[in-house]
Amino acid sequence: MRTTSIHQRSPRRAFAVLLAFLTCACSGTGRSSHTPADDPTVRLMDTLRAHAHGEAPFCAPDARLLQPGGGIDLERLHSAGHPVVVWTVNDLPTMQALLERGVDGIISDQPDLLMQAVRDFDANGDGTPGDLLDADGLIDPKRFDAQGHRGARNLRPENTLPSFEAALDHGMNTLELDTVLTADGVPVVSHDLDLFPTKCRHADGSPLTAPVSIATLTVAKLQASFVCDRLLEDRPDQTNDRARSPEAVAFAARVGLPDPYIVPTLSQVFAFAADQADAAHEARDPLRARIARRIRFNVELKRTSEKTDIAPAHGDAVARVIQGAGLVQRTDVQSFDLRAVRSVQDRHPELRTAVLLRTRPTAADVMAVE
Repeated sequence: MRTTSIHQRSPRRAFAVLLAFLTCACSGTGRSSHTPADDPTVRLMDTLRAHAHGEAPFCAPDARLLQPGGGIDLERLHSAGHPVVVWTVNDLPTMQALLERGVDGIISDQPDLLMQAVRDFDANGDGTPGDLLDADGLIDPKRFDAQGHRGARNLRPENTLPSFEAALDHGMNTLELDTVLTADGVPVVSHDLDLFPTKCRHADGSPLTAPVSIATLTVAKLQASFVCDRLLEDRPDQTNDRARSPEAVAFAARVGLPDPYIVPTLSQVFAFAADQADAAHEARDPLRARIARRIRFNVELKRTSEKTDIAPAHGDAVARVIQGAGLVQRTDVQSFDLRAVRSVQDRHPELRTAVLLRTRPTAADVMAVE
């Protein structure tokens, strides 16, 4: 994700930044109130940027942390040169407020609403919306990063090919997804370490009676035996109607997958996106094919538990898939595990990383990545 802060494009915000800089310079302190040296989030990101051999990481906090008293100062991060992409925002008023504040990207379960918010946003205040769109009416990835969380979690069962199809349908720049490893070390796309009865079933249609650990299954066994098309009660707009996901259904049939709602491998998600940009799709829908052709991926490394660091082998396996697909320039690797972020930086410096934050970082967090 290569983003440019909205405040850098808006004359009003540019003037505010300039005024803050001049105030700092005239005070003789050499330090702006927007970039205090003791801000732990800025220090964390500064430290990770110093270790980056390639493109610097971006900060991905829970959007609630940007609220008054939330503990993270968006303006300080921007003043220090750190892009900020927030999660997980699913209502128009909050999206609009965050766009006004100048976040560099939003991760959402509701890509249809996010597309609407970006399409209607008037970044420069001239009364004409659409400042974050390109000439074709698509979201310009150089101006804003719209990420479909687990594809389109509120519209389709999460982290499935139909969910990623829906995110493409609604013009997202980036597919955000999670990875865990199978028993044979293959990165598969799942938020959970287990297959839960609320989300998955046996391939023969019978329900699961207990969670099944993905780490105990080979990828062949996982995809032959289980389907994750259950609808969640707290996601009333979800549908698993195959007729609503024709591209995922057709792709699954072409590559021999038993069902479009199997747990896909990371490689299969990459292949699905590439398939959506081929000549046949270009002829049918050039704009959608263009979205697929330039789509980015934000790949999360999932912890096995809150007390367990992610093994370097997980990052290595994901990196191999990214490299094999030729997607190094279009893929970021993110994690809540700060040591995992540092490990990816050290072992795979060609990959850009992102830091997921649930809470304001502490001094110990900064020390962990030094």
